[in-house]
Amino acid sequence: MTAADGEITSYRDYPNVSAASELTRAVFDRFLAASVENRWDDLADLYAEDVTIEMPFTPAGVPRVTKGREELRRRFHAAAGVRRVTGAGNVVVHQTSDPSVLVAEFDLHQELGGESLVASYVMVLTIEDGRIVHSRDYADTAAAAERIRRFTESLPAGTPEG
Repeated sequence: MTAADGEITSYRDYPNVSAASELTRAVFDRFLAASVENRWDDLADLYAEDVTIEMPFTPAGVPRVTKGREELRRRFHAAAGVRRVTGAGNVVVHQTSDPSVLVAEFDLHQELGGESLVASYVMVLTIEDGRIVHSRDYADTAAAAERIRRFTESLPAGTPEG
């Protein structure tokens, strides 16, 4: 603030970046808890209605872009039919200069077709008003594709996924 002759001549409001970063981190923490506890509707509810999810490196047959919370909810429920998350590890969260954006690195421990696996992820999340409005997700897609291939090959003939 600058004052001259008893009057404010300029003023700049500095946002509470720390509080915004804490809210962003809290949303990620709820994201990870819902994932690990396989609470797919709670997970979907963390996303904005018009969310865009980008996954630049997906295996064949997996969409690179998902738009909208309800499409995401449908995909979560479809995946829940074949995999179960059992834990998370190696969680590292990086704050950015934009308090609405964070970068998270983590491993998800999962079971797919009776086989245990660990998938590594990096996500760049943009969070506004307590909801994820955009996410760019990077995963170990080569390893995931191999696990999916082995799982699909193990399905009985005539199974829709096989």
